[in-house]
Amino acid sequence: MKADIKAILDQKPLQSLPVKGFFSNYKITRQLKHGDMVLLCGKSDYVWAYLCGDNPEDLFEVLGKFDFETLFFANVEEWMLPVITHSRKIEWKLSTHRYFLPDGRVPDPPEFLSKSLEANMAAYIYSRSAYKDFTSENYIRERLEKDVSAGIWIDGELVGWGLTHDDTSLGFLHVVPHYRGQGLGENLLRFLVNEKQMHKKPVFVNIEPHNHQSINLVKKLGFQFDREVSWLKLT
Repeated sequence: MKADIKAILDQKPLQSLPVKGFFSNYKITRQLKHGDMVLLCGKSDYVWAYLCGDNPEDLFEVLGKFDFETLFFANVEEWMLPVITHSRKIEWKLSTHRYFLPDGRVPDPPEFLSKSLEANMAAYIYSRSAYKDFTSENYIRERLEKDVSAGIWIDGELVGWGLTHDDTSLGFLHVVPHYRGQGLGENLLRFLVNEKQMHKKPVFVNIEPHNHQSINLVKKLGFQFDREVSWLKLT
């Protein structure tokens, strides 16, 4: 990463959380800046263009240099949309609220026994995912190989799990219906947070605005709201 681009990201520690997270795992294939707007490209499941900055004119100039070499955009804030869609339309958009755990906030350890997941659990997790339109079995396998994960087994059955997304945010938190209401989801999240903190990595999540249960859970553990961000596929 170029030094001037790294300096911009360092000046925006919350906005750049997913940008730094993604490119800690994936190679930068294109990097552009104008003023203090940064665009970085890299490939996980798709080639993603990550944005960081706060000036519409700078964004317009960066996109002019970029010429939409990929149609997948991440870390998109609402003010960016009129610029990005000036000459393109949105095919799909996934919007979330980002919450982060402030430095120094350490949740209590989990009460139930959790352990990390093996990559061969990817098919099982994918088959039960609510986000099949936005993910794949290969993507989940890669996340299990590259970052922290957590699973809870009862009588030999995997009944709850959590892992990370390609930007290193915590996600995919799921408890099978028969075992819900027993605190397993909170237990998984505590385990994942502890794992992240043990490795001295930032802790953040992206939650859809209507998912009040998950929002209440992360607030209970001390997470704070940062901003709304979206992932886009353009046409």
